[in-house]
Amino acid sequence: MHYSRALLATAMAFASLTVANAREAGSPEKVAAAAQVAVAAPQVPHTLTFEPAWKADPAFQLSILKQITSRKSKSRDKTMVRWLDELGTLYAAEFAGPLWIEGEGLSSRAEGALEEMRRADEWGLSPAEYRVDTPAFGLSRPSQRARFELEFTLNLLKYADHASRGRFRPTEMSLWYERTDKNADTLSLLRDLASAQDPAALLVSQHPQHEGFKRLREVYLRRKFPERFDGTEVRKARKPAAIVLAKGPRISRGKRHPQIALLRKRLKVPAARIENEDLYDRELMNAVNKFMRTQGWRRKHIYDNKVRRALNQTNGGKKQRRRSRVTMNDIVANMEKWRWLPRELGDIHIWNNLPSFKTQVVKNDTVIHEERIIIGKTSTQTPVFSDTMTHVVFKPQWGVPNSIKIKSLLPRLAGGDLDVLRRRGMRIQFDKKVVSPRNYNWSRADITRIPIVMGAGSSNPLGRVKFIFPNHHAVYMHDTPKKHLFKSRKRTFSHGCIRVRNPVRLAEVVLGETSNWNDKMVASHLARRAKENNRIDLDQKVHVHNVYFTVMVNDDGELETLKDIYGHDRRIKQALAGKSLRLIASSDPARAQKREMERIAAHRPRYAPRSRRVKPSTVSYFQNNQYALGGPGYYQKPKKKKYKYKKAKYKYKKKKHSWSLNPYSPYGAFAGE
Repeated sequence: MHYSRALLATAMAFASLTVANAREAGSPEKVAAAAQVAVAAPQVPHTLTFEPAWKADPAFQLSILKQITSRKSKSRDKTMVRWLDELGTLYAAEFAGPLWIEGEGLSSRAEGALEEMRRADEWGLSPAEYRVDTPAFGLSRPSQRARFELEFTLNLLKYADHASRGRFRPTEMSLWYERTDKNADTLSLLRDLASAQDPAALLVSQHPQHEGFKRLREVYLRRKFPERFDGTEVRKARKPAAIVLAKGPRISRGKRHPQIALLRKRLKVPAARIENEDLYDRELMNAVNKFMRTQGWRRKHIYDNKVRRALNQTNGGKKQRRRSRVTMNDIVANMEKWRWLPRELGDIHIWNNLPSFKTQVVKNDTVIHEERIIIGKTSTQTPVFSDTMTHVVFKPQWGVPNSIKIKSLLPRLAGGDLDVLRRRGMRIQFDKKVVSPRNYNWSRADITRIPIVMGAGSSNPLGRVKFIFPNHHAVYMHDTPKKHLFKSRKRTFSHGCIRVRNPVRLAEVVLGETSNWNDKMVASHLARRAKENNRIDLDQKVHVHNVYFTVMVNDDGELETLKDIYGHDRRIKQALAGKSLRLIASSDPARAQKREMERIAAHRPRYAPRSRRVKPSTVSYFQNNQYALGGPGYYQKPKKKKYKYKKAKYKYKKKKHSWSLNPYSPYGAFAGE
């Protein structure tokens, strides 16, 4: 007899409700009876979207529902409870028999999946976390089969979750490090595992598929299992000796010098003719100019010692910085970071690797633009997260953040210095309406709810353009008037936002790739009479990834290491080693800052306004009421200023029998007769 899908849903809903009510009652007999109702629910094999790998077994189904109910009542892990709920739904409605057991042993599909879990260390995971032991007395009884089936399925889910989303949420260790919320569709994954001929291959596909992860894993495997690779694979081709350019004369375009041949080899610019190998021509000059621009120079057409020094420092010369030793824990920690990223980065995306202080625009896995950036200080870090850029703002206004409002502006405003906003080029603005600061009682007002902005101009911290990817951190990319800071090697100067050295060029690239803009259109929006705070929406959204990779593998297969400026690597390695996430989070600077802001907001001190004598006849009735309430015009009797008089210390000189002031006195020395 065939039932409709609606009737099946009604029957299963009633069965689930019966099981839940029986579990709350705490009676094993009622739980068993309710499970029997669930087993008796009609099965509709024609509604399944996969080829079932099980055989119907009512006794097994009843036993595993009992195991799920018992396990759920004892678990406090929210993720585990959700998995058990979904398993109960599937084993009650779709899986009428075991998925991984044939006879009294494991099926071939289960053997393959178990072997893959035992090789978890090949992916930087721990095989001990997914260990499943077969009962010593076999799997003859339904209770034994149900217990093993449940443990095996939960371990499969755990492995898949760790492979795709990581072993813990990074927010648990630092509020400034987030994991992308990936849809963990357990029901679909279980159906795929049940129908897959090779579940092991499905588990492997859960790992990140990014090229950066694959390269890093290859290095990890070579270090972890050197015996698996023969000598030819392990040994890398030795790099040629670094080209070191000795000091020499200044060479301009059109001149010849023997060192030019080495310069061509260093910059990979071959000569058009063999006889011009030592000629400093236009092509080579443009290559030098392009290289020097990447090092912070605007134009550099002359080949001199400054160019030689810059080239020597970036190609493995004597003045190159010594690289720190990379441990296996460093590699595993950076492999874990890839699991926190989105599965798809986007055809066009912006890649901000914070430890490298660089931003890159990537199109179809090719970097089409790269520039230096400034990131947050260690006390006001730039958060690690992914979001979507929606618009660009030309000649932007700057919304003053709450930290500056509370710590810098509020004490002055509450003290009666109502001109502080005008002096700093700021104003209170609701949409297009400007409000005077005299309309507020600053000793009581909540300044965090008052919008204070700074107009566009040379003193605006946002410069000429900003790039918005809306997020709850209120972080974005923008220009800055302090261009000299980009010359520093460690560029941690901001309050959390990302400053770009050449934002106009970044705007040209982003708008050109997404909205078909040209350079002239960008320049027109930055003209003197152009509209202020002009928002331009992107026709195609651009994914922005603020990442934190300190160990990477370049195109040549070599490791590149960066400094752990924010301490995220240290915290990740501690968490992977088993240290309590709560203990790690206790020293999180983001949580410390959050507690401080909450404390200030909850217990903000009442500032006493400056004493000013105001005649009642010159103020309104409303202002007079403010005086009584202790407002800005509240009259206070001026305190008398206390003067401290310093007495001069005299000493008697026996020789001249005269008095003189002490030469060490603050009043100086005076010789008397």
